[in-house]
Amino acid sequence: MEGLELLQELIRIPSVNPPGDGEGAVAELLRERLARVGLETEMLSSPAGRPSLVARLPGPPDRPPLVLLSHTDVVPVERERWRHDPFAGETIAGELWGRGTLDMKGVAVMHAEAVVALASRDREPDREVIVVAVADEEAGGGEGAGWLVAEHGDRVGFTDGRPLPEVLGEGGFGLSGVLARPLMPIILGEKAPLRFRARATGSPGHGALPPEHQAIRELARFIETVSGPRRAHLHPVMREQFRVLAEVADGVQARLFRLLAGSSGDLAVRALAPQLRARAGAIGHLIADSITPTEIHGGYKNNVVPGEAEVTFDARLLPDTDADGLLRELGRIGRRHHVEVEEIWRTGGPASPRSSLFDVLAAVSSRLPDNPVPVASLTPGATDLRFFRERGATAYGWVPLVLSPELLATFHGDDERIPVDGFARAVTAMTEVVTAAS
Repeated sequence: MEGLELLQELIRIPSVNPPGDGEGAVAELLRERLARVGLETEMLSSPAGRPSLVARLPGPPDRPPLVLLSHTDVVPVERERWRHDPFAGETIAGELWGRGTLDMKGVAVMHAEAVVALASRDREPDREVIVVAVADEEAGGGEGAGWLVAEHGDRVGFTDGRPLPEVLGEGGFGLSGVLARPLMPIILGEKAPLRFRARATGSPGHGALPPEHQAIRELARFIETVSGPRRAHLHPVMREQFRVLAEVADGVQARLFRLLAGSSGDLAVRALAPQLRARAGAIGHLIADSITPTEIHGGYKNNVVPGEAEVTFDARLLPDTDADGLLRELGRIGRRHHVEVEEIWRTGGPASPRSSLFDVLAAVSSRLPDNPVPVASLTPGATDLRFFRERGATAYGWVPLVLSPELLATFHGDDERIPVDGFARAVTAMTEVVTAAS
Protein backbone atom coordinates (compact mmCIF):
# COMPACT_ATOMS: atom_id res chain seq x y z
CA MET A 1 0.00 0.00 0.00
CA GLU A 2 1.72 3.17 -1.23
CA GLY A 3 -0.01 5.39 1.31
CA LEU A 4 1.17 3.25 4.21
CA GLU A 5 4.74 3.26 2.94
CA LEU A 6 4.62 7.05 2.58
CA LEU A 7 3.32 7.38 6.13
CA GLN A 8 6.14 5.18 7.42
CA GLU A 9 8.67 7.45 5.71
CA LEU A 10 7.07 10.52 7.25
CA ILE A 11 7.08 8.99 10.74
CA ARG A 12 10.82 8.34 10.42
CA ILE A 13 11.41 12.09 10.12
CA PRO A 14 11.35 13.44 13.71
CA SER A 15 9.76 16.81 12.93
CA VAL A 16 9.32 17.69 16.61
CA ASN A 17 8.14 21.22 17.34
CA PRO A 18 9.90 22.99 18.94
CA PRO A 19 12.14 23.50 17.05
CA GLY A 20 10.42 22.07 13.97
CA ASP A 21 13.47 20.57 12.29
CA GLY A 22 12.27 18.05 9.74
CA GLU A 23 9.10 19.90 8.73
CA GLY A 24 10.64 20.67 5.34
CA ALA A 25 11.61 17.05 4.74
CA VAL A 26 8.07 15.90 5.53
CA ALA A 27 6.61 18.51 3.20
CA GLU A 28 9.07 17.54 0.46
CA LEU A 29 8.00 13.88 0.52
CA LEU A 30 4.37 14.92 0.25
CA ARG A 31 5.28 17.33 -2.56
CA GLU A 32 7.03 14.57 -4.52
CA ARG A 33 3.99 12.30 -4.22
CA LEU A 34 1.62 14.98 -5.50
CA ALA A 35 3.94 16.32 -8.21
CA ARG A 36 4.20 12.85 -9.76
CA VAL A 37 0.52 12.99 -10.74
CA GLY A 38 0.74 16.50 -12.15
CA LEU A 39 -0.23 18.82 -9.30
CA GLU A 40 1.30 22.29 -9.27
CA THR A 41 3.41 22.43 -6.09
CA GLU A 42 5.30 25.13 -4.24
CA MET A 43 7.07 25.45 -0.92
CA LEU A 44 6.47 28.71 0.92
CA SER A 45 8.73 29.61 3.86
CA SER A 46 7.83 31.99 6.67
CA PRO A 47 10.26 34.79 7.65
CA ALA A 48 11.69 32.39 10.24
CA GLY A 49 12.37 29.82 7.50
CA ARG A 50 9.54 27.38 8.33
CA PRO A 51 8.43 25.70 5.06
CA SER A 52 4.84 24.80 4.16
CA LEU A 53 3.59 22.94 1.10
CA VAL A 54 0.83 24.17 -1.20
CA ALA A 55 -0.21 21.87 -4.07
CA ARG A 56 -3.00 22.69 -6.52
CA LEU A 57 -5.23 20.64 -8.78
CA PRO A 58 -6.87 23.24 -11.07
CA GLY A 59 -10.63 23.51 -11.45
CA PRO A 60 -13.32 26.03 -12.40
CA PRO A 61 -13.14 29.30 -10.43
CA ASP A 62 -16.89 29.75 -9.92
CA ARG A 63 -17.10 27.31 -6.99
CA PRO A 64 -15.38 27.46 -3.59
CA PRO A 65 -11.98 25.81 -3.75
CA LEU A 66 -11.64 22.72 -1.57
CA VAL A 67 -8.65 23.01 0.79
CA LEU A 68 -7.26 19.88 2.48
CA LEU A 69 -5.30 21.13 5.49
CA SER A 70 -2.76 19.18 7.55
CA HIS A 71 0.44 19.92 9.46
CA THR A 72 3.92 18.45 9.26
CA ASP A 73 5.15 19.00 12.84
CA VAL A 74 4.62 16.75 15.86
CA VAL A 75 4.83 17.17 19.62
CA PRO A 76 7.83 15.93 21.64
CA VAL A 77 8.08 12.40 23.03
CA GLU A 78 9.39 10.82 26.22
CA ARG A 79 11.15 7.91 24.55
CA GLU A 80 11.58 5.88 27.74
CA ARG A 81 7.79 5.74 28.15
CA TRP A 82 7.12 4.25 24.69
CA ARG A 83 6.94 0.51 24.15
CA HIS A 84 8.38 0.92 20.63
CA ASP A 85 10.60 3.50 18.97
CA PRO A 86 8.37 6.55 18.23
CA PHE A 87 10.30 7.37 15.05
CA ALA A 88 10.92 3.92 13.59
CA GLY A 89 7.66 3.62 11.67
CA GLU A 90 7.29 -0.05 12.60
CA THR A 91 4.19 -2.12 11.91
CA ILE A 92 3.53 -4.38 14.89
CA ALA A 93 0.49 -6.65 15.32
CA GLY A 94 -1.48 -4.80 12.66
CA GLU A 95 -0.71 -1.29 13.94
CA LEU A 96 1.71 1.33 12.64
CA TRP A 97 3.53 2.90 15.58
CA GLY A 98 5.00 6.36 15.76
CA ARG A 99 4.61 9.98 16.67
CA GLY A 100 2.36 11.61 14.10
CA THR A 101 0.46 8.52 12.95
CA LEU A 102 -2.72 10.14 14.25
CA ASP A 103 -1.66 13.76 14.78
CA MET A 104 -1.35 14.41 11.94
CA LYS A 105 0.91 12.84 9.35
CA GLY A 106 -1.58 10.01 8.86
CA VAL A 107 -4.24 12.54 7.86
CA ALA A 108 -1.79 14.33 5.55
CA VAL A 109 -1.30 11.04 3.70
CA MET A 110 -5.07 10.47 3.53
CA HIS A 111 -5.40 13.89 1.88
CA ALA A 112 -2.53 13.24 -0.51
CA GLU A 113 -3.77 9.82 -1.59
CA ALA A 114 -7.30 11.13 -2.10
CA VAL A 115 -6.04 13.88 -4.42
CA VAL A 116 -3.74 11.47 -6.24
CA ALA A 117 -6.82 9.38 -7.04
CA LEU A 118 -8.73 12.48 -8.12
CA ALA A 119 -5.88 13.65 -10.36
CA SER A 120 -5.72 10.24 -12.01
CA ARG A 121 -9.20 10.60 -13.50
CA ASP A 122 -9.65 11.61 -17.13
CA ARG A 123 -11.62 14.79 -16.40
CA GLU A 124 -10.94 18.05 -14.57
CA PRO A 125 -12.53 18.37 -11.12
CA ASP A 126 -15.60 20.57 -10.72
CA ARG A 127 -13.59 22.94 -8.53
CA GLU A 128 -10.01 23.64 -7.58
CA VAL A 129 -8.53 21.36 -4.92
CA ILE A 130 -5.64 22.68 -2.82
CA VAL A 131 -3.52 20.46 -0.57
CA VAL A 132 -1.88 22.46 2.23
CA ALA A 133 0.61 20.87 4.66
CA VAL A 134 1.85 23.50 7.08
CA ALA A 135 4.59 23.93 9.64
CA ASP A 136 4.25 25.01 13.27
CA GLU A 137 0.71 23.92 14.15
CA GLU A 138 1.85 22.41 17.45
CA ALA A 139 3.27 25.76 18.59
CA GLY A 140 0.31 27.90 17.60
CA GLY A 141 0.55 28.09 13.80
CA GLY A 142 2.08 31.56 13.60
CA GLU A 143 4.81 30.33 11.25
CA GLY A 144 2.50 28.06 9.31
CA ALA A 145 -1.24 28.37 8.65
CA GLY A 146 -1.55 31.74 10.38
CA TRP A 147 1.24 33.21 8.26
CA LEU A 148 -0.04 31.63 5.04
CA VAL A 149 -3.58 32.92 5.47
CA ALA A 150 -2.36 36.40 6.41
CA GLU A 151 0.40 36.82 3.83
CA HIS A 152 -0.46 34.39 1.02
CA GLY A 153 -4.22 34.04 1.24
CA ASP A 154 -4.48 33.80 -2.54
CA ARG A 155 -2.40 30.60 -2.42
CA VAL A 156 -4.79 28.90 0.02
CA GLY A 157 -8.15 29.73 -1.50
CA PHE A 158 -8.78 33.40 -0.69
CA THR A 159 -8.85 34.95 -4.15
CA ASP A 160 -10.69 38.20 -4.90
CA GLY A 161 -13.83 37.66 -6.91
CA ARG A 162 -14.07 33.96 -6.08
CA PRO A 163 -16.19 32.18 -3.45
CA LEU A 164 -14.51 31.64 -0.10
CA PRO A 165 -12.90 28.22 0.34
CA GLU A 166 -14.25 25.15 2.05
CA VAL A 167 -11.59 23.56 4.24
CA LEU A 168 -11.22 20.04 5.60
CA GLY A 169 -8.78 19.45 8.44
CA GLU A 170 -8.23 17.77 11.79
CA GLY A 171 -10.31 17.48 14.94
CA GLY A 172 -12.96 14.92 14.08
CA PHE A 173 -11.88 11.33 14.71
CA GLY A 174 -14.61 8.82 15.37
CA LEU A 175 -15.00 7.43 18.87
CA SER A 176 -16.30 4.10 20.13
CA GLY A 177 -17.55 3.30 23.61
CA VAL A 178 -19.90 6.28 24.15
CA LEU A 179 -23.06 4.72 22.70
CA ALA A 180 -23.86 1.31 21.26
CA ARG A 181 -22.87 2.75 17.86
CA PRO A 182 -19.63 4.69 17.41
CA LEU A 183 -19.82 8.45 16.96
CA MET A 184 -18.30 10.22 13.95
CA PRO A 185 -18.05 13.93 14.80
CA ILE A 186 -17.94 16.54 12.07
CA ILE A 187 -16.29 19.51 13.75
CA LEU A 188 -17.88 22.85 12.89
CA GLY A 189 -15.97 24.99 15.38
CA GLU A 190 -13.65 25.00 18.35
CA LYS A 191 -13.08 26.70 21.65
CA ALA A 192 -11.04 29.84 21.13
CA PRO A 193 -7.87 30.39 23.17
CA LEU A 194 -7.62 33.63 25.13
CA ARG A 195 -4.39 34.21 27.04
CA PHE A 196 -4.29 36.91 29.69
CA ARG A 197 -2.08 38.04 32.54
CA ALA A 198 -3.11 39.14 36.04
CA ARG A 199 -0.68 41.22 38.07
CA ALA A 200 -1.25 41.83 41.78
CA THR A 201 0.32 44.62 43.80
CA GLY A 202 0.65 44.90 47.54
CA SER A 203 2.89 46.26 50.24
CA PRO A 204 6.39 44.78 50.38
CA GLY A 205 7.83 43.88 53.75
CA HIS A 206 9.60 41.47 56.06
CA GLY A 207 8.26 37.96 56.45
CA ALA A 208 8.31 38.41 60.22
CA LEU A 209 6.21 41.59 59.97
CA PRO A 210 3.82 40.78 57.12
CA PRO A 211 1.87 43.76 55.74
CA GLU A 212 -1.92 43.71 55.51
CA HIS A 213 -2.09 43.85 51.70
CA GLN A 214 0.18 41.19 50.20
CA ALA A 215 0.49 40.71 46.45
CA ILE A 216 0.70 36.91 46.56
CA ARG A 217 -2.32 36.58 48.84
CA GLU A 218 -4.38 38.93 46.68
CA LEU A 219 -3.32 37.03 43.57
CA ALA A 220 -4.24 33.71 45.17
CA ARG A 221 -7.73 35.02 45.96
CA PHE A 222 -8.13 36.19 42.37
CA ILE A 223 -6.98 32.83 40.99
CA GLU A 224 -9.44 30.98 43.20
CA THR A 225 -12.28 33.31 42.19
CA VAL A 226 -11.90 33.11 38.41
CA SER A 227 -10.39 29.68 37.71
CA GLY A 228 -12.26 26.63 36.51
CA PRO A 229 -15.32 26.08 34.34
CA ARG A 230 -17.69 29.00 34.02
CA ARG A 231 -21.46 28.89 33.93
CA ALA A 232 -22.60 26.08 31.64
CA HIS A 233 -24.58 26.90 28.52
CA LEU A 234 -25.43 25.17 25.25
CA HIS A 235 -23.93 26.36 22.00
CA PRO A 236 -26.35 25.67 19.11
CA VAL A 237 -24.00 23.05 17.67
CA MET A 238 -24.03 21.12 20.95
CA ARG A 239 -27.81 21.37 21.23
CA GLU A 240 -28.05 19.84 17.74
CA GLN A 241 -25.58 17.15 18.76
CA PHE A 242 -27.72 16.16 21.74
CA ARG A 243 -30.81 16.04 19.47
CA VAL A 244 -29.08 13.57 17.14
CA LEU A 245 -27.75 11.48 20.04
CA ALA A 246 -31.24 11.26 21.54
CA GLU A 247 -32.43 9.59 18.32
CA VAL A 248 -29.85 6.80 18.47
CA ALA A 249 -29.49 6.27 22.23
CA ASP A 250 -31.93 4.38 24.41
CA GLY A 251 -33.00 4.24 28.03
CA VAL A 252 -31.58 6.77 30.46
CA GLN A 253 -29.12 8.12 27.89
CA ALA A 254 -31.89 8.90 25.42
CA ARG A 255 -33.92 10.72 28.08
CA LEU A 256 -30.86 12.73 29.12
CA PHE A 257 -30.04 13.78 25.55
CA ARG A 258 -33.69 14.72 24.87
CA LEU A 259 -33.68 16.88 27.99
CA LEU A 260 -30.48 18.64 26.91
CA ALA A 261 -31.75 19.18 23.37
CA GLY A 262 -35.12 20.51 24.48
CA SER A 263 -36.41 23.95 25.34
CA SER A 264 -35.07 23.67 28.91
CA GLY A 265 -31.64 22.52 27.76
CA ASP A 266 -29.75 25.48 29.23
CA LEU A 267 -31.29 24.91 32.67
CA ALA A 268 -30.62 21.18 32.40
CA VAL A 269 -26.99 21.58 31.37
CA ARG A 270 -26.32 23.86 34.33
CA ALA A 271 -27.80 21.32 36.71
CA LEU A 272 -25.99 18.39 35.11
CA ALA A 273 -22.67 20.12 34.40
CA PRO A 274 -20.68 18.41 37.22
CA GLN A 275 -21.82 14.95 36.10
CA LEU A 276 -21.15 15.71 32.42
CA ARG A 277 -17.65 16.96 33.21
CA ALA A 278 -16.94 13.86 35.30
CA ARG A 279 -18.38 11.23 32.96
CA ALA A 280 -18.86 12.55 29.43
CA GLY A 281 -15.28 13.07 28.27
CA ALA A 282 -14.84 15.88 25.74
CA ILE A 283 -18.54 16.76 25.91
CA GLY A 284 -17.97 17.93 29.47
CA HIS A 285 -15.54 20.54 28.17
CA LEU A 286 -17.92 21.76 25.46
CA ILE A 287 -20.70 23.04 27.71
CA ALA A 288 -18.84 25.96 29.27
CA ASP A 289 -15.91 28.30 28.93
CA SER A 290 -12.92 27.52 31.13
CA ILE A 291 -10.15 29.57 32.73
CA THR A 292 -6.96 27.82 33.81
CA PRO A 293 -3.90 29.31 35.53
CA THR A 294 -0.76 28.08 33.80
CA GLU A 295 2.24 30.10 35.03
CA ILE A 296 2.77 31.98 38.28
CA HIS A 297 5.62 34.26 39.32
CA GLY A 298 6.17 36.08 42.60
CA GLY A 299 8.81 36.67 45.22
CA TYR A 300 12.57 36.53 45.21
CA LYS A 301 13.60 35.58 48.79
CA ASN A 302 11.93 33.39 51.36
CA ASN A 303 11.80 36.01 54.12
CA VAL A 304 10.72 38.94 51.93
CA VAL A 305 7.10 39.74 51.12
CA PRO A 306 7.15 40.89 47.44
CA GLY A 307 5.31 43.95 46.25
CA GLU A 308 4.19 42.27 43.01
CA ALA A 309 3.11 38.84 41.76
CA GLU A 310 1.59 37.70 38.50
CA VAL A 311 -0.08 34.76 36.86
CA THR A 312 -0.90 33.89 33.27
CA PHE A 313 -4.13 32.14 32.29
CA ASP A 314 -5.24 29.98 29.37
CA ALA A 315 -8.96 30.59 28.83
CA ARG A 316 -10.86 28.51 26.29
CA LEU A 317 -14.08 30.11 25.04
CA LEU A 318 -17.01 28.64 23.15
CA PRO A 319 -17.55 30.24 19.72
CA ASP A 320 -20.47 32.40 20.92
CA THR A 321 -18.70 33.83 23.97
CA ASP A 322 -18.03 37.59 24.09
CA ALA A 323 -14.30 37.70 24.87
CA ASP A 324 -14.32 41.46 25.43
CA GLY A 325 -17.17 41.11 27.89
CA LEU A 326 -15.30 38.39 29.75
CA LEU A 327 -12.19 40.58 30.03
CA ARG A 328 -14.28 43.46 31.41
CA GLU A 329 -15.76 41.11 34.01
CA LEU A 330 -12.31 39.84 34.99
CA GLY A 331 -11.11 43.43 35.28
CA ARG A 332 -13.94 44.22 37.72
CA ILE A 333 -13.08 41.17 39.82
CA GLY A 334 -9.39 42.10 39.69
CA ARG A 335 -9.97 45.57 41.07
CA ARG A 336 -11.47 44.05 44.21
CA HIS A 337 -8.17 42.20 44.75
CA HIS A 338 -5.69 44.91 43.74
CA VAL A 339 -5.14 42.94 40.53
CA GLU A 340 -4.73 44.35 37.04
CA VAL A 341 -5.83 42.16 34.11
CA GLU A 342 -4.09 42.44 30.74
CA GLU A 343 -4.86 40.53 27.55
CA ILE A 344 -1.86 38.79 26.01
CA TRP A 345 -3.27 37.11 22.91
CA ARG A 346 -6.43 35.71 21.43
CA THR A 347 -7.57 33.87 18.34
CA GLY A 348 -10.64 32.06 17.15
CA GLY A 349 -13.60 32.25 14.84
CA PRO A 350 -17.29 31.45 14.59
CA ALA A 351 -18.61 27.96 14.07
CA SER A 352 -19.07 27.13 10.40
CA PRO A 353 -22.54 26.65 8.91
CA ARG A 354 -23.60 23.36 7.39
CA SER A 355 -22.97 23.15 3.65
CA SER A 356 -23.20 20.53 0.94
CA LEU A 357 -19.72 19.38 2.01
CA PHE A 358 -21.14 18.61 5.46
CA ASP A 359 -23.77 16.43 3.81
CA VAL A 360 -21.07 14.53 1.89
CA LEU A 361 -19.10 13.97 5.10
CA ALA A 362 -22.20 12.72 6.90
CA ALA A 363 -23.11 10.33 4.09
CA VAL A 364 -19.61 8.83 3.89
CA SER A 365 -19.40 8.61 7.69
CA SER A 366 -22.57 6.57 7.90
CA ARG A 367 -21.11 3.99 5.50
CA LEU A 368 -17.98 3.32 7.56
CA PRO A 369 -17.64 -0.02 9.39
CA ASP A 370 -19.77 -0.42 12.54
CA ASN A 371 -22.27 2.13 11.20
CA PRO A 372 -21.09 5.23 13.14
CA VAL A 373 -23.44 8.12 13.88
CA PRO A 374 -22.44 11.32 12.05
CA VAL A 375 -22.95 14.26 14.38
CA ALA A 376 -22.09 17.96 14.23
CA SER A 377 -19.77 18.91 17.07
CA LEU A 378 -17.24 21.32 18.47
CA THR A 379 -13.75 20.52 19.75
CA PRO A 380 -12.12 21.81 22.95
CA GLY A 381 -8.68 22.10 21.34
CA ALA A 382 -7.49 24.75 18.89
CA THR A 383 -6.53 23.77 15.32
CA ASP A 384 -5.25 25.61 12.26
CA LEU A 385 -8.81 25.65 10.92
CA ARG A 386 -9.46 28.71 13.07
CA PHE A 387 -7.30 30.88 10.78
CA PHE A 388 -9.57 30.00 7.86
CA ARG A 389 -12.79 30.51 9.83
CA GLU A 390 -11.57 33.95 10.91
CA ARG A 391 -11.44 34.91 7.21
CA GLY A 392 -14.97 33.63 6.60
CA ALA A 393 -14.20 30.20 5.16
CA THR A 394 -16.34 27.18 5.98
CA ALA A 395 -14.05 24.71 7.74
CA TYR A 396 -14.73 21.23 9.08
CA GLY A 397 -12.64 18.83 11.12
CA TRP A 398 -13.18 15.25 10.00
CA VAL A 399 -11.06 12.11 9.93
CA PRO A 400 -12.82 8.86 8.88
CA LEU A 401 -11.25 6.62 11.49
CA VAL A 402 -13.05 5.30 14.56
CA LEU A 403 -10.75 5.03 17.57
CA SER A 404 -11.10 3.30 20.89
CA PRO A 405 -10.69 5.47 24.01
CA GLU A 406 -7.29 3.80 24.47
CA LEU A 407 -6.04 4.90 21.06
CA LEU A 408 -7.56 8.36 21.40
CA ALA A 409 -5.54 8.82 24.60
CA THR A 410 -2.29 8.46 22.62
CA PHE A 411 -2.79 11.90 21.05
CA HIS A 412 0.13 13.94 22.44
CA GLY A 413 0.77 10.95 24.72
CA ASP A 414 2.75 7.73 24.69
CA ASP A 415 2.49 4.84 22.21
CA GLU A 416 0.71 6.76 19.43
CA ARG A 417 -0.26 4.36 16.66
CA ILE A 418 -2.83 3.72 13.95
CA PRO A 419 -4.47 0.43 12.94
CA VAL A 420 -3.27 -0.49 9.44
CA ASP A 421 -6.66 -1.78 8.29
CA GLY A 422 -8.38 1.30 9.70
CA PHE A 423 -5.90 3.56 7.94
CA ALA A 424 -6.57 1.83 4.61
CA ARG A 425 -10.32 2.24 5.06
CA ALA A 426 -9.80 5.89 6.01
CA VAL A 427 -7.84 6.54 2.80
CA THR A 428 -10.72 5.01 0.83
CA ALA A 429 -13.31 7.12 2.69
CA MET A 430 -11.27 10.32 2.28
CA THR A 431 -10.97 9.59 -1.43
CA GLU A 432 -14.73 9.09 -1.64
CA VAL A 433 -15.32 12.47 0.04
CA VAL A 434 -12.84 14.38 -2.11
CA THR A 435 -14.19 12.79 -5.28
CA ALA A 436 -17.83 13.46 -4.38
CA ALA A 437 -17.05 17.04 -3.31
CA SER A 438 -14.99 17.83 -6.41
